[in-house]
Amino acid sequence: MDESEEPRRPAPPPGGLGKPLPRLWKHEPDEDELREQRELEEKRKKAKAEAEAPPPPVRKEKPRKKKVEKDPGKSGKKGVLIEETPDLDTYEARQRVRIALGVALVAVLVLVGIVLYRTFAPDSPAEDVTVSGGGPATKAATGPVPGGGVSPVKMEAEARVIVDKAREVAKNGNPTLAMSMLKRVTASYASTKAAVEAKEALERPAKNLPLFLDRPAVVATPEPGKEPAKAAAPQPVAPVVQASPTQVAVAKGAEASLVLPANAAEPLAPGAGGVPPTPGAGAMAGPSARPLPNGFYTRAGTRVHASGWPVEIVGARDGAPMVLVPGGRFVQGRDGGDPAEAPAHQANVSTFYVDQHEVTVHQLALFQKEAGRRAERDRALAREPTNAQVDTDDSRPAVFVSARDAADFAAWAGKRLPTEAQWEAAARSPDARLFPWGNEPGTPRLDRKMRPVMTEQADRSLYGAFDLAGNAWEWTKDWYDPKYYQLFRTTPAENPAGPPEPRSKLLVVKGGSAEGMVTSRKGERFDVRLPYLGFRCVLPVEGPDNAFEAPPAATPGAPAAPGNRGGGSVVPF
Repeated sequence: MDESEEPRRPAPPPGGLGKPLPRLWKHEPDEDELREQRELEEKRKKAKAEAEAPPPPVRKEKPRKKKVEKDPGKSGKKGVLIEETPDLDTYEARQRVRIALGVALVAVLVLVGIVLYRTFAPDSPAEDVTVSGGGPATKAATGPVPGGGVSPVKMEAEARVIVDKAREVAKNGNPTLAMSMLKRVTASYASTKAAVEAKEALERPAKNLPLFLDRPAVVATPEPGKEPAKAAAPQPVAPVVQASPTQVAVAKGAEASLVLPANAAEPLAPGAGGVPPTPGAGAMAGPSARPLPNGFYTRAGTRVHASGWPVEIVGARDGAPMVLVPGGRFVQGRDGGDPAEAPAHQANVSTFYVDQHEVTVHQLALFQKEAGRRAERDRALAREPTNAQVDTDDSRPAVFVSARDAADFAAWAGKRLPTEAQWEAAARSPDARLFPWGNEPGTPRLDRKMRPVMTEQADRSLYGAFDLAGNAWEWTKDWYDPKYYQLFRTTPAENPAGPPEPRSKLLVVKGGSAEGMVTSRKGERFDVRLPYLGFRCVLPVEGPDNAFEAPPAATPGAPAAPGNRGGGSVVPF
């Protein structure tokens, strides 16, 4: 064998390849192999370094200021990253916003309440004071309270406007109206400078001077040694009711009766001259007549109804004649007209007296003078010069009165405001007439001008009550509900007094429709004052709330308490 030949490698064992045998000789490493090993080693180191390195910080979308706070109880630990809260998103900021909104809401509600009260609130009653006798009285009893809570500046401005308007009216040739306006200023704005000027103007006619002086005037004085002519002594004013001495019957056991003449301050009534007597009257009034409530007297020359009640009576305080409406059933409402008047139904009312005409300007003036009535109505009239004309005639109906004024007058006179049923019974009579004179329409009063009471002789009911179809609308004391009559479709109404609970602040008013139909009814706010809205009173003598069951009368000169208006009749305000 040749020594240079390479020895043969042993054959692989049976069953496949096994592990390579270790080299038995030295072999130089290949360069490519070394390079691959180095690259592989570098890759391993790089991967290990990346695995051990901390992750990079995550960047927020909206960068905000951050601060690191350390837990004071665990020093040595890493701080916690806390985001800073915006200034307007804190609990304190939200609380301040809530408080501010609450205060603003309360202020708005208070302001709205004040505006609504001044706009819609009824006239406030007179404040209570204590008189020298120690008993309660009313401030109104000593006279009207000027201003009624109005600021002096506003009162001065209102009074100045009225005086200026009176000056213009006087220049236009109507001194009577101007004097009426000046009197209202002195009565309602007595504490103002304008009232002093108005008082001076009212004193000038007595000196033969004009109301307002545009230039200096010279007043004539009597010559020395000559006495000025004396003015004629004023004639005494006739009292409201002049009672003759009591007439005592000669027969044994006869009762004494007070006979009163016709009141000089009121128009003549049926049977008192110039007007036919009331139909259906019986014998002359005398001892057989039933006794009347205190403060009311049988009218001179009247008759007695079959029920025993005098047909006509007179109220001592207001001097107003009243006529009898016997109790019984009548038809209230009508079908085929306004839905509020339907259905026509039967109603029963107890016997009562009703004023023969609407309360006049003269009667209201008596009440204001005796009771010291508050001056709200006077101020309402003084705001517009044209309103002053409503009181220039004492025989016209008193208008611009609220329901509260009407109820106070009725209490002062010992009467009541009528229910709607009482008013309609006095107008329709038992034969269900649609007009006081019958079922045929008369001449409508479209102008709504107030005429003296009892001027329209045709506007007279069977019982002798005037002006129920026209002149002024009239207050009743029933709440207005257009569906109230639906309750009596099948059952007759017994002394109905209106809904027990109001659907609104409206009271029923009657008697002023354009066509003159006495079934007409509508609602008005109880505190409204209108130039065509007045009232009349009633005196129930039988049934509920009659005058004999009333509590003792209120202190003379003072209106009744709010819960006892009308001498026991609660007026629904």
